Amino acid sequence: MSSPLAVVGRAPQVKALFAKFDRINDPLVSAFTASIPEKFADTVSHVESRRAIASDFIMHNRVALASFIRKFHAEAGTLTAAVESMISLLDDPTAQIVVSTHQPNLFAYGGIFKKIVLLETLKNAVEKLEGSRKIVNLFLIVDHDFIDESWIRLAQLPSMQHSSGVMELRLPVSESKRWQMVCNMPVPGQAIVGSWKRQLKSWIKKTNADADKKALAVNLEQFWQQVEASHSRARSYADLNSFLMSRIVNETWNYSTLFVRLSEISTVFENGFTFLISNFGIYSDALKQTERMFMNHNIDTGVSSSSHLHAPVWVHCKCGSKASAKITRNGDELVLSGPCMSCKKDIEISLGNPDNLDLTKVIHDLSPRAIPIPLLLSRDLGISCYASGTGGIGYLVDGSVVSKRLGLELPLVLVWPSRDIYHGVGQAEALASMQAMQIKDIDAYLQTLEKQNEDYENRIRPLLTERSERIRNGKPIDKLLAQLFALKEEQRDIRQQISTAERIRNAASLSPCIVDYAANFGMKETEKKWRSHLLENGDLASPVIF
Repeated sequence: MSSPLAVVGRAPQVKALFAKFDRINDPLVSAFTASIPEKFADTVSHVESRRAIASDFIMHNRVALASFIRKFHAEAGTLTAAVESMISLLDDPTAQIVVSTHQPNLFAYGGIFKKIVLLETLKNAVEKLEGSRKIVNLFLIVDHDFIDESWIRLAQLPSMQHSSGVMELRLPVSESKRWQMVCNMPVPGQAIVGSWKRQLKSWIKKTNADADKKALAVNLEQFWQQVEASHSRARSYADLNSFLMSRIVNETWNYSTLFVRLSEISTVFENGFTFLISNFGIYSDALKQTERMFMNHNIDTGVSSSSHLHAPVWVHCKCGSKASAKITRNGDELVLSGPCMSCKKDIEISLGNPDNLDLTKVIHDLSPRAIPIPLLLSRDLGISCYASGTGGIGYLVDGSVVSKRLGLELPLVLVWPSRDIYHGVGQAEALASMQAMQIKDIDAYLQTLEKQNEDYENRIRPLLTERSERIRNGKPIDKLLAQLFALKEEQRDIRQQISTAERIRNAASLSPCIVDYAANFGMKETEKKWRSHLLENGDLASPVIF
């Protein structure tokens, strides 16, 4: 998140993200929120002190996972020596796994990369301590979400040259494809990728900011080489975005982070799926009661109010979409059934005898819903740490209660919500406009303008009523029209100022996609700033100053 207007002197805290949940005073919720670290050093101490040894069951799953990881990196062209070394650690029962997850968004925003930097820096800090065990940093690509999710196909950059203050790069998606899983969407053609590059070059060229446009163009070109390399290897739209992330992380940064597609590893979680389905009554009741508790306190977690009615897994359709299924009985068999979100076909999958479920034949048609993902990672892979973004907090709090009801232990959860404070080319132009207009506080300025606009509305409305009455009664309206015209002209000027102020605010406060960092600083310098903040400042909520 970038904002040159942010107040750096304040002392934000991670726990502020959970304040609304803490007000409930539920012991399970409070225990979870209290466990979230505020400092990077606290995460190092927690992970370093963990001494669990993976069971044979977990080792079996880790070994199975390794083949899918190697497959991804071979296809992405990022099977580096560091990656190979980390894959081999999955055979070590003393090795710990730290995990972050996200959808393969178009030019993902900075926060997604920060999770990877957080865990890689954590890994390196722990491994430097005497007697510490090795740590594997794993990034799980959630590539079974719908392409209709806006951020999967939309990337934004700050731009005063655009009426909204934001320039958007988009993947065009037809109405008939909006419910396709992103892993099943084709690679965009050269024309679309080329149009994105032309938009970005124009963004640099047209800016009025005092900037080194040549340096910006060089940085963009270096970044775009990785885009083109990813595009040449990708077999799906999800591949394009996840390959790009891997190339930045594994090649540009030389990280040993492992990447894997969620859509490919259902077999790794087969036992976990069986457990969740077998214990669906507990899972469903816990989720229903937790959501009802939050709703009674006017807390919206983002979780659907009917989520507890649906199975903890999605059922895939042959059309490339999936169904939100319910668990029912058909005679002596347990059945997953529901309508496909895209083709509307009713899908039904038999799971066999409820007392002895066998998912072997159908496992490739299943994938986990959002809440069970951290539970499965903990239960089936024995992970020790899970890095979440701020957008997934509601799901995590729900999951923390559900996991306790199921007798599962969640790993340490990390959140790095700090703002990035910098004057990139888009932000600098917005700030220059503020200075030219002698605006110190854009939000206060906007409030003043909106109040003035409301005052004009209140003055104009009775005059419009009087004009209608005069016309109806055949009375002259010349003086009234002149008065209305003058007021509307003044209001029009206020509205233009509001539009300009909103453009400034949007450009200045936008959470931009990674291209903004790549063009303004280069990816290596961006990683260095994030890593240095963790090691030198260490406060996970305080802003990162570029």
